[in-house]
Amino acid sequence: MNTTDIERIHAAGLITAEQRDRIVAHFGMKDEGARFLIIVSFIGAVLVAAGIALLIGAHWNEIPCGVKLAGGLALLLGAHGGGWWLRDARQDYPKTGEALHFAGSLLWLANIALVGQTYHLSSRPGNAFLLWWVGIAALPWLLRSAAQFALLLLAIGIWFGVEINDRTSLLLCDDEHQVLAYALLGLMFTGFGFVLRRGADKNFAVVAETIGLLAFVIFFYPLTWAGFWGWNHRPEELCPWLFPTLGALAVLLTALGCRNLAGLTRQWRTTFGLALAGAAALLVGAYYVPQRNDWYWFGHMTPLNTIAAIAFFIYCLLQVQVGVQARSRFLVNLGVLFIALDILATYIGLFGSMAFTGLMFVMSGLCLIVFAVFLERKWRSWMKQIKCQPEAHP
Repeated sequence: MNTTDIERIHAAGLITAEQRDRIVAHFGMKDEGARFLIIVSFIGAVLVAAGIALLIGAHWNEIPCGVKLAGGLALLLGAHGGGWWLRDARQDYPKTGEALHFAGSLLWLANIALVGQTYHLSSRPGNAFLLWWVGIAALPWLLRSAAQFALLLLAIGIWFGVEINDRTSLLLCDDEHQVLAYALLGLMFTGFGFVLRRGADKNFAVVAETIGLLAFVIFFYPLTWAGFWGWNHRPEELCPWLFPTLGALAVLLTALGCRNLAGLTRQWRTTFGLALAGAAALLVGAYYVPQRNDWYWFGHMTPLNTIAAIAFFIYCLLQVQVGVQARSRFLVNLGVLFIALDILATYIGLFGSMAFTGLMFVMSGLCLIVFAVFLERKWRSWMKQIKCQPEAHP
């Protein structure tokens, strides 16, 4: 049953408008049609911003500098002005207005690039992205827009990625160490989302937690790959204070925010907080552990790969249980997905001799069949529990 069915029941006179609204709010029902319109509006906003940038670029040499700057500023102000008029002044097209504000935030980046090229300013891309996210940092709170907040987190992530790849940056990292930094940044976003739960910006909390947890599990997962850590030494040019600082901030934000996880018991809040803090400690520790190419054991797995695979498996199990407690499909499905991926990565990493590999095939195949049956039954049970309550995020 969805909002359309509830509207039909209301139209038939079987429930009042107040009862309709209470049913929709209680079960956390979402209007699929409205969601589709939101997606279309924001895709349109991105296409408009990109199209304007391409049109200007195609006629770059023919356009006078003053016209370029005036046109860019007019488009920026027009997008935000149109968004304000539709969303706040008229109040009858809120989603379209929010999409125009979104386009305006993208056009702010285009204007930064425009000014930089026109006056031949600093060629460091990191500076442009820094100015971008600093310039839009206040908009999520001024507009009360979760979309603007998601764009802000994305802008911070892009700036961070550009900086750690810049040879002149203080945050420079080599390719393999970067996954540690991205995973720690994801944990910081997650902890920040937990902290935001205390205020009135609950939608912001959901956005930060979703993006943060996705980034964390995606970039932690490579630690479980056999032979991923193939360097013989830690490069001297790496920033020595970056990883301890990121780890400390991640642990601090998580510790401050875990008390706000109202959907969990005190025991589970502590457990989940310790699991996230332990993950941060493991990521920081991986930076300091000296690696050697001949440290393989059990096939191609290194000690760090083995510890990471076991820790990641335990964390995903805890995340699934937290998702059940918090009635979050997102956490349950994400945890189940990465449990399977963790098993697959470990399975591939344990390949050795023909006899050993054959034995592993038989044992792991039987275990996977039994685990799949168990997991399917448990997943159905989890989904039934979650359907009884509105969806939430821990």
